[in-house]
Amino acid sequence: MQEQDFIEVFKKQKEAFLKDCEAGRRTWPPGGSRAAGEQKKVLDWFERWLKGEAVPETEEESAIPVKSFGEFMDEVLVMTREILEKRNIKMIYALPGQYLGISESWKCIQVFGNRNIYYRIGRTRPRKGTRRGEDLLVLDLVMDGYKKQVFLPVIEQKEHLEKLLGETLERELPKVEATGKYRLKVALPYKIAQQGNAPLVAKKLADFITVTKPVLNDLGIV
Repeated sequence: MQEQDFIEVFKKQKEAFLKDCEAGRRTWPPGGSRAAGEQKKVLDWFERWLKGEAVPETEEESAIPVKSFGEFMDEVLVMTREILEKRNIKMIYALPGQYLGISESWKCIQVFGNRNIYYRIGRTRPRKGTRRGEDLLVLDLVMDGYKKQVFLPVIEQKEHLEKLLGETLERELPKVEATGKYRLKVALPYKIAQQGNAPLVAKKLADFITVTKPVLNDLGIV
């Protein structure tokens, strides 16, 4: 068999294998969709290597988005809804950020009857502060205008919430809070989105909501 013939056979067999997996005729390897994605990536790399093409050698090089950021966000929200449903938390709806005057790169998530307090997820690159210039994927709990009623009582429990989450919770800069914008956030490296790791982000977002929502419920936000 000629080398080119072998490559064509491999490509066809790879595509047939992936279609069988997606159709349920084969079982994905342990680890779910994330592991499946890694398996497909390795097969794609091997095909490129056979063709003599360059194969990424570092994590950054391999972080090539296979979906648009909007598609990635939609996938995260679907997974988040599924996780929350299993925890008896109803995600009332998710809206594009522009509904609330926010960039379209943000999605807003409603779990309370009070529409002024909500969660959101989006991409940002701070121009000031300790994270200046970093490309981030941010999970926000937005409590604008509710300083005494909600924000300050939540901040009193910040250390406890961090222990439950295993994450550092960040506030806005003092100058931002002085304008009445009160948020508590989890900042993740944007490369997680570049790698298409929707299950990881959905788990972190669902955990963020699960841990903080009861605190707000106790404060009368239901």
